[in-house]
Amino acid sequence: MDKSLIVKNLNKSFNNLNVFHGISFEVKPGTIVNLSGPNGSGKTTLMRIISSQILDYEGEVAIGDKNIIDFDKEIFSIIYYVAPYSSLYEHLTLSENINFFIALNNLKDKNQKNLLIKRFKLESHLSRKIHELSDGTRKKVSILILFLINPDFCILDEPYTYLDEESSLVLNELIYDYQKQGKSFLITDNSLASKNLNFNGVVEL
Repeated sequence: MDKSLIVKNLNKSFNNLNVFHGISFEVKPGTIVNLSGPNGSGKTTLMRIISSQILDYEGEVAIGDKNIIDFDKEIFSIIYYVAPYSSLYEHLTLSENINFFIALNNLKDKNQKNLLIKRFKLESHLSRKIHELSDGTRKKVSILILFLINPDFCILDEPYTYLDEESSLVLNELIYDYQKQGKSFLITDNSLASKNLNFNGVVEL
């Protein structure tokens, strides 16, 4: 996509308590942007608004000149949010979870699925149910699904939580690979692994 993700004068409050006010920034195609701020500053809330997880806010989030509220369900294949904790189906196997998201998003590239499974070394876990897996393995599955869906804007909320050093390196390599394809990333994370990324900009809350 050759259009930017644009946030204009975004305001959000809960029960008359202001979370943030007047937030504006742009994420251009093929860039990696760091969302920074102390705990409680509203980073997760902002990410959930951008990815249409929260609909009650003031201001505008747009792709180019089109507000995200004017998209239909296709918005979830354009902007995809990975939460700090996995939101997978606990009583399905790892393989069933991946195949569910493949079917849901009408994905065709089986080679990419197999490549990502190998890069994250998930082959031995494919038949295990999600609730049987470690937090780190669950996180790898969530990230794998993100790259399978291949959205234009990847919203990553503490993506390195639970990942070991090797998996963190794989994630960074994938981020750079997809950036070269014109994909964009908005990332909040304070880990050492995230500090090894070359960010193109910073949004401070």
